Amino acid sequence: MLALVVFVACGPWNGQNIRTESDKRHVLFTFAGKAESVCLSGDFNGWSPGSLCLEMEDGRWKVEVFLAPGRYRYGFLLDGKDWVPDPSALLLEEDGFGKLNSVLVVE
Repeated sequence: MLALVVFVACGPWNGQNIRTESDKRHVLFTFAGKAESVCLSGDFNGWSPGSLCLEMEDGRWKVEVFLAPGRYRYGFLLDGKDWVPDPSALLLEEDGFGKLNSVLVVE
């Protein structure tokens, strides 16, 4: 048992602060546009195009995510091909590839 504790305690550290689930905030992302599928992609999920897909509920696409405090860039991938920023986002920034990303600050 001691060897396991030493291994875990001495495991690789990637420079990020260790956070617990209680440090994270509940964030609800919604999209009201027309699409067959809507997925959320951002720096909080490694820009994965299909890991956080929204579900249609009451005429709106929705997904709940828990995020630690910080600044996040994201957007929606519609029907697996069309990138759009969040129409309800207060902040936008260019992504360097001719598109816009939404910016969310979680406090």
